[in-house]
Amino acid sequence: MSGTGGWRYVCASVPGVAHLADGLGCQDASAAHWLQPLDADSTLLLAVADGAGSAAQSGIGAALACQTLLAEWTRWLSQPSSDWTSVVAEQALQQVQTALAQQAADSGRPIREFACTLLGAALTTDRALFLQIGDGAIVIGSGDGYRPVFWPQGGEYPNETHFVTDPTAAARLECCLLTEPVREVALLTDGLQSLALHYHSRQAHLPFFRPLFQRLRDYPTAGDPAELTTALERFLSSPAINERTHDDKTLILAVRNDDAG
Repeated sequence: MSGTGGWRYVCASVPGVAHLADGLGCQDASAAHWLQPLDADSTLLLAVADGAGSAAQSGIGAALACQTLLAEWTRWLSQPSSDWTSVVAEQALQQVQTALAQQAADSGRPIREFACTLLGAALTTDRALFLQIGDGAIVIGSGDGYRPVFWPQGGEYPNETHFVTDPTAAARLECCLLTEPVREVALLTDGLQSLALHYHSRQAHLPFFRPLFQRLRDYPTAGDPAELTTALERFLSSPAINERTHDDKTLILAVRNDDAG
């Protein structure tokens, strides 16, 4: 757990039981960064990526995609005038693709071996920018409930999605700009979709999110950050979760203090 700039957040990634059975590690990745630009509001930057199960280096690709996205957004927000538009998401995707292409070239491997999805969020006092390519979900607090910012992207066949390494990635990029405060946000990979989302109504599942956000709000400010991270890892690895999904699972939760901003 980290708490700064009016925000507290926690993130965890755990391997799915199918990957453990096959002797594979977790191919998900996440990153979080709190930024205080000069003469600007503090901003929380979040990223989550899910490496393609069929891609040999997808875990490396997922980690690099998250790191590159946050580095590009840090550069954007460090400029004297930072316009919040869809162009920011498009430029970030280009930088992520360039980084993955360079990694592929350096390793002598095709870029498809680094395939991954990507979700990103930049949140400040009165606005938020979100982007997504592929499955997984970004969920935000909306009144008394929660709602997904985008619906997970699927392909023509079950368990098929889109990746940042696809030639059509730029056309698949979804971007949303909100000019309102966001008090709660979650980013999750597709291993949690069946628990976190109602597919019939295309809504977020309130009983999944409410206790998690409340636990994060209630955790003592002086508490041990590692303790809350460990608790989230235990939750994601619990039998109740693993009975519902065999995939890797990543979850970032962030809440803004009620008296902040």
